[in-house]
This record gives sequence, C-alpha cells and structure tokens, in this order.
Amino acid sequence: MLSIVIPTDDGKNALFQKSLQDFENHTEVEILPVSFLEASSRAERLNIGFHKSKGEVVLFHHPRTYLPREAINYLIELSCQKEQKVRWGGFLHQFDKEHFLLRFISWYSNFIRFKRKGIVYLDHCVFFDRRLWQSDLKLQYIFEDTELSQKFRKITWPVLLPYPAITSAHRFEKNGIIKQSLLNQLLKLGYFLRLPSSILFSLYQR
Repeated sequence: MLSIVIPTDDGKNALFQKSLQDFENHTEVEILPVSFLEASSRAERLNIGFHKSKGEVVLFHHPRTYLPREAINYLIELSCQKEQKVRWGGFLHQFDKEHFLLRFISWYSNFIRFKRKGIVYLDHCVFFDRRLWQSDLKLQYIFEDTELSQKFRKITWPVLLPYPAITSAHRFEKNGIIKQSLLNQLLKLGYFLRLPSSILFSLYQR
C-alpha cells in the first residue's frame, strides 16, 4: 500500500486535491490529511500522519503541489514490490508560473540542493520506504524537511524521479520574486545560526 500524508494548510492554492482526485477509492492507496485541528506545526502533522499510515511506501504530499497521475502510479507500483530496495526521494520541482528567476530556483532545488546536497524540500513531495523512519521529527515550525533529509541521507542518497512536482508560486506573486527570494536566503541563514524556529516561522509568514 501507498500512504499519502498531507499536512493541510489554510486551503488556499490546495493543488494536492487535483493530484488525488483519481485515487480516493483506490484499494492500494490510503489518503491521510492532517489539519491544523490536530497539530499546529507542520512537523507535528507529519509525525501524526506517519504514525497513522500503514503503507510500505509513504508520500509526504505538499498541500500546494500537484503531482501527475503517473507519479502516484509509480509509487503504488513501488509499494507493491515484494523485495523492494530501501529508497527515498522526491519529484522534479517546477513552479506553476513562468519567470526566469523561478526557473533558476527550481533548477537549483533539483540539481544542487537535491542531487548534490541530498536535501529534499517538501514541495518536491517526499516519498520514502517506511523502514527509513527511525525517530519522529522535532517539533519545530520550519525546515522540518531539511531535518528529515539529514536523517535519511545518512542511510541512502535520495532519488530524483522525473515526474514534475508543480508547486504554487503564490508567495512569490504576493511578496515579489526578489523580495521572497531574499527572505528565503535570510531564513536559511537563521536556520544555520540555529535561531528559534518560532522566530523564523513568523518571518516566513510575513
């Protein structure tokens, strides 16, 4: 079975619904949305979703990302293999809007951060063999996907699957591409300096 965990947000730009519309009654798929009512931080929602799941392969589906049918079918086939290799990874990131800076951000995310550094952000839609899960994520408000990647890459390097993970560019449209890009770099610096995740999250929400 494939378990699909969605740490749902406020419902805006909820592209995951389009991803899952053909799989709601699939016998080899379970869909596990975890909302704000169950936990405030995304890390905690991911922890809850994992412990609810039963599948051999777990997909952490970003609520504002769309995956094509072929991508999910691939994971279903992977989950049904009797002697499957332990693996994890994500899908080829791209935005739902065209802009040369957005294309650069996706390129960097795919080929530098993902393939060279082994860090897979949640908007790639992270999948993994449940045998990789050794301990819960810390209850921080941001960069929980970085923490997950750091745990998994110690065991095996992530696999970048060729199916597109099409992510909403709503924050870049709302705040401006340059301003949002600078903010993202500031957040990464704050994470590197180990600033409290609550402070970083408040900056991100602004």
